[in-house]
Amino acid sequence: MKKLWKALGITALAAAVLPYRIRRDQEENTTTVYALLWQAVRRPGDGEDKGRLDISLGYKSPLQEVREERDLFTDDPEEAVLFADEEPEAAAVDAPAPMAEPAEAEEPEATEEDFDPDL
Repeated sequence: MKKLWKALGITALAAAVLPYRIRRDQEENTTTVYALLWQAVRRPGDGEDKGRLDISLGYKSPLQEVREERDLFTDDPEEAVLFADEEPEAAAVDAPAPMAEPAEAEEPEATEEDFDPDL
């Protein structure tokens, strides 16, 4: 039983300390390393400055980033118009069409003349 608890403890420690994502931002020229218990951001320096490494400790949920990215998008047509810069058609969000009643009209049946034998 001690071996089981030892294995579980080592696994939990590894999961908390080892990074699960590395993100490089080309615009800001930064590299961010994410782990469950810490986060590190490396920013390069200019000239003689060697750069900067910021480390923050604490629980970092992987789901928090997913929620933040999901909140960036909207399905509201009135709000989408606010973010359409010079292209108003980019903000066009089609409203779902109402369900139409099925038509009672009979469709013509396919005959042998309708089929192409070369296909």
